[in-house]
Amino acid sequence: MKILSIDTASNICGVSILEDNNLICNLDQYTGRTHSENLMPMIEQAFSQTDFTLKDINLLVCDKGPGSFTGIRIGIATTKAFHDSLCIPCIGVNSLEAFAYSIKQDGYIVSLLDCKNNNCYFALYERKNAEYHEIISPSSDTIENALKICQQSITSSQSINFVGDGATLYQDIICHQFENSILATPENNLLNSYYVGLAGLDKFRKNGSEEILPLYLKKPQAQRQLEAKSRNVQIIPMNLEDLEQISAILTSDFDEFWNYNILKSELNSENSSYLVARLNGEIVGFAGIKILMDEANIMNIVVKKNFRNQGIGSLLLKSLIHLAEEKKLNTITLEVMEENYSAIHLYKNFNFIQAGIRKNYYQNKNGLIMTRNVKLGTFPFSHPKNKRD
Repeated sequence: MKILSIDTASNICGVSILEDNNLICNLDQYTGRTHSENLMPMIEQAFSQTDFTLKDINLLVCDKGPGSFTGIRIGIATTKAFHDSLCIPCIGVNSLEAFAYSIKQDGYIVSLLDCKNNNCYFALYERKNAEYHEIISPSSDTIENALKICQQSITSSQSINFVGDGATLYQDIICHQFENSILATPENNLLNSYYVGLAGLDKFRKNGSEEILPLYLKKPQAQRQLEAKSRNVQIIPMNLEDLEQISAILTSDFDEFWNYNILKSELNSENSSYLVARLNGEIVGFAGIKILMDEANIMNIVVKKNFRNQGIGSLLLKSLIHLAEEKKLNTITLEVMEENYSAIHLYKNFNFIQAGIRKNYYQNKNGLIMTRNVKLGTFPFSHPKNKRD
């Protein structure tokens, strides 16, 4: 069986061609974060060196993570493209089991990948009679907790191999806690597409082909930062004092078409409900609905310019939906500029669908009418009772 193995989960871009367990060609290179530029030329080079073509390949193997979020997607997308074009069987291997396959002696194997700030990805395997068995599936924790968890699952005094860049980084802690530890050689602590291929071959023989999905044990750092910020955002009913506070910056810090007098009129209307988003006491956004019969029409969702793309708009929209639920309304509608793609994407994520078009609704630009049923879903948001001055 001829295997094309791809590994783009780290700074190393790896391509190997195997025939069963035998390595025919290995082109692993440290390319940094340029896998999108280097992967296809490396695959072409591997085929050139072996006189193979994609039609000769019987199995595609790809590292599905954990590792670089962007790198993982590049490798999986390339593998799926090959799979779709020629219906070649494919299988995904996680980075930690690929590390385990670099150890060629029986015993326990702890795979460790550093993920910054004293945290790591880890998994525990046992190699017995040249076969690899997963004991602890890939997980994420602090290095101290990871080692404790592994220690609790090790039931014999046989040697324990530690492999991966975490084994190098945390070797002092490892050697202190495990007297019978063996640290892998430096070359084995780097991801290698050859071992990805070996693990994939064994997995394929046991389970057959499978759809390859990314293995993300942690959310991207940017998303974690946004979520941390959003947890500190307070959504409360707007009052006239709030409006006075932001009146001077409505056109400069929010958007030029929000008018103080219109908003004041809306606040005083019995059919309207408005919310503000506060971060550390500062008003960073506001949103409102007007109620007509059993329908809530979203009048606006606006976030201060310096605080956009931080999840605040999503929190405000979520809160408006919850408010409509509390008022036992049936539908929610809104208008959005046809070219406001980011807002349309947000609304679609909350199950809004397009219901119509209003020609030239926004100064010669069309507006999309979008709607959703209030009871499509509920959200874990506790909204205080609306109060007015």
